[in-house]
Amino acid sequence: MKNNFKCFILAIAILLAGCGKQEGEKEQDNGREGNAEQVTMGRYVEEETDLSSYMEKAAGIYKMSDGKLMVIGNQGEIIISKDNGNTWENDSRQWIKEKASNAYIMDVKIDSKGTAGVIYAEGGKEGEDMEESMFQASLFCVLLLADDTIVPVEFPAAGDGESIDRFWISPGDQYFVSTLEGSIYEVKEDGSSDLYLAMEGCPQMIQFQGNLMIIDGYDFKGPILYDMEAEEYVEDNVLAEFVMENYENRGFNGSGWHNLCFFPGEEGVIYLAGKNGLHRHVIDGAVMEQVIDARMSRLGNPQYGVAGMVYLETGIFLAVSDNGKLIRFTYDPDRETVPEERLTVYSLRKNSDMYTAVSFYQMENPDVFVEYEVGMEEGEAITEDDAIKKLNTKIMAGEGPDILMLDGLPMDSYIEKGMLCDLENVIGELGEEEVFENVIGALEQGGKAYAIPGQVQFPVIMGKESDVSGMKGLSSIADGIGQMREEEPGKDLLGLCSEKAVMKLFTITSAQGWKTEGDKINRDAIGNFLTQTKKIYDAQMDGIDFRSEERFLQLNEYYVQNIGENWVYDLSNYEYFMGYVAGQSQIFVGVNGSPDSYIGMASISRSKGLEDTVFVSMEGEEGKVFIPETILGINAVTSRKELAEDFIKMFLGKENQCKVSGYAVNRAAFEEEFAPDGKETGENGELTRIGMVDETGREIWLDIFQPSDKDIDQIREWMESASIPYIEDSVFEKCIFEEGALFILGQKGLEETLDIIEKRLAIYIAE
Repeated sequence: MKNNFKCFILAIAILLAGCGKQEGEKEQDNGREGNAEQVTMGRYVEEETDLSSYMEKAAGIYKMSDGKLMVIGNQGEIIISKDNGNTWENDSRQWIKEKASNAYIMDVKIDSKGTAGVIYAEGGKEGEDMEESMFQASLFCVLLLADDTIVPVEFPAAGDGESIDRFWISPGDQYFVSTLEGSIYEVKEDGSSDLYLAMEGCPQMIQFQGNLMIIDGYDFKGPILYDMEAEEYVEDNVLAEFVMENYENRGFNGSGWHNLCFFPGEEGVIYLAGKNGLHRHVIDGAVMEQVIDARMSRLGNPQYGVAGMVYLETGIFLAVSDNGKLIRFTYDPDRETVPEERLTVYSLRKNSDMYTAVSFYQMENPDVFVEYEVGMEEGEAITEDDAIKKLNTKIMAGEGPDILMLDGLPMDSYIEKGMLCDLENVIGELGEEEVFENVIGALEQGGKAYAIPGQVQFPVIMGKESDVSGMKGLSSIADGIGQMREEEPGKDLLGLCSEKAVMKLFTITSAQGWKTEGDKINRDAIGNFLTQTKKIYDAQMDGIDFRSEERFLQLNEYYVQNIGENWVYDLSNYEYFMGYVAGQSQIFVGVNGSPDSYIGMASISRSKGLEDTVFVSMEGEEGKVFIPETILGINAVTSRKELAEDFIKMFLGKENQCKVSGYAVNRAAFEEEFAPDGKETGENGELTRIGMVDETGREIWLDIFQPSDKDIDQIREWMESASIPYIEDSVFEKCIFEEGALFILGQKGLEETLDIIEKRLAIYIAE
């Protein structure tokens, strides 16, 4: 099992990046129009080194005051380089190794004299008895001297309830400790400490440039600059505005990656690395200079969370990603800034799997500039309809993208109008031994495949074997839930107190029959769907405990505030099964979206009191249903068909498929996700554990185990037999849900409801 949800490629690759372009500068056309000799030259190339022999995950890279480089692992591993990162030596301390066996190492830093600052937590660690809480762990900070002497650090000025969090060392070997409550303490070599700064927010990253301490965190609008010599804050409006515009919602994943990583450069200069690339800024200067464009770099790849980055005097940059890779960025003046050959990829909404694939393709094809277009960028005031109309206009004008990710787009309409290429060449070259052909070819129409799913998910029902084993179709599910209500009066059966949520979940196995040939509305099928989902909803709500309704109302309020009122239409909100483990519902009905989710569900029956738990894939009337994701198609009028086909074959290849967030359609990648990874296990063989806290403060834990051969055989059988794809039609579904809700709630009769649905959908289909 891959504990970090992905398997990664060990590769050395050259990538593209522009150098010296100021923010706001227009894209250059390289002078190719009218003068082929005017080609802009110079870009950064990237070389990757695997550090996994030293550490599983990297937590940061730092330049020490004596010029050495230090990389820290997330369990206190330390490696040192004396030659600018060309070679590394293991400097892990025995005391830290021993402490990591029974405590959680939260942070480690080391100074030029060999003194390490260590923060660790004891008590409530993963792997202990379920009754013990990791939220009640005791936190400690020590100085580990070069001769292995331990100096405990005391914080006499700390306020009640303050939690120490991170250790920091300045280039002058000053020690600082920050707390979750916003305090920064200066630590002396004898272990004493004094309050240095009191912040209104939690510092998550501190860097130093000259006399400046630069502080950032998710509570701050932008990095805060503090002059340590003058003992006053310094304003930098250009820096603040840039961060607000480009990284307003930045996050800090504990001691792991950062959405925005800043670090010192030349005198008076800081660099900022993140999803938009690498930028250079002279402190209190007037511009932000783009050094590396994220579109042509690992910096734009979601699989490479930047844990830290440093500038070397030679003009080289070194970064470590949280997955244990060291990346060297070196400027090459003899490379074209932007390659002449281009490939355009489009998705309606931003998709991390597509970002990853684009980056990987450029790693493998450094002379192709892959542009990734998103129809509905975050923060833009554009509706889905407007985005699709804009896309269609470009396609009809012959200016559309080469590759379309069809999720959310009117795929059937595109096929009918001849707007997509037949992908028979792609499918023919893959073969049954490489991919699951039943899934790859499930979207065929008229004997031709115009779209290919890049990954899949499954609808599932989980509960006691006596409850769910007979639930094979919508009617039997409705009957089974009705029987459960008779046997379990007052209990929460589904965990959902929403008629629209019930309809959305069971649409997955029913929507395939809502249209007949020629796109006629199947009134009988829709009527049966509404009848059965009403039975399910009525059984769920019949005499239900008020606390269950209150719990759902709180959940709904949370989703409305954070996602929007239409959260019930998004299947990603139905993947969390811990409510069932906590006893908040008698069965779980939802989406099994990934191998890690499957492994978690397969572990439930090994928990005390849940031994009779089973889970099955929901089926439709004609077979096993699956949810295709990242559906790929090629624009029929592209002039780059061969290149587009090459991109899709890369997307379906093992290396890229190991990174997808759902189930890989590549067989080798699928098998690798379930292969044991050799990691240490707990006393009972558990790999890790996950948990939740309910509304009463009760903690519920689930130990996660390596799946058995029987478990793996089951999910493999799902992959082999899945044949009925569920393709969401948001307009079609919204109409049925809006009108069907009135029927389910008893406000309209079935025939009246069907009349209104038929009338509304007839207009939609005609368009």
